[in-house]
Amino acid sequence: MMKGIMKMMLAILCATSLSTFAATDNTPQDAFNDITRSLADLQPITFQAPAEKYKLLVFIDNQCIYCSNVVKNVKQYTDAGLTMSFLTVAPSAIRDSVIEDMGRVWCSADKVKSLQQAMAGFLPNNDTTTACSDLIARQSALAERLGISITPVMVVIEPESRSIIGSQSPAAILATLKR
Repeated sequence: MMKGIMKMMLAILCATSLSTFAATDNTPQDAFNDITRSLADLQPITFQAPAEKYKLLVFIDNQCIYCSNVVKNVKQYTDAGLTMSFLTVAPSAIRDSVIEDMGRVWCSADKVKSLQQAMAGFLPNNDTTTACSDLIARQSALAERLGISITPVMVVIEPESRSIIGSQSPAAILATLKR
């Protein structure tokens, strides 16, 4: 019974589509402007959809199992027309560890492969640099400005700046976005 209640609570949380970022005073337009102004400098790792319907900015951390599921199934998302660009959130309780680990991903020669491997529990063999660690800290700062403190959060990159909380299937995301 407890498992059923937890599953239902997670489903409610994951089905929530926010039109604003409740933890901040940002309007959806403010959030969109912040994202578009910051995105190129933050160097997201992007998986391009062949027939793009929507662009999503996905905030993750490497210690989040739901985030791992999103990255593991990224081909399903891109096949459904969802271009997925990933940035890191470094939650305060594990901040230094996430910055170090994800800095190694962003410092690697093959960032796409390194992200997939890191989210499967296999960090790249390279070290991070100060520049890569700073990049991850800036990515996390964007998440903080937007009021994002949990992962994964998928933000639709359009003027409405809608967000989808949790690891949802591509079909569920498309259904939410068509409303």
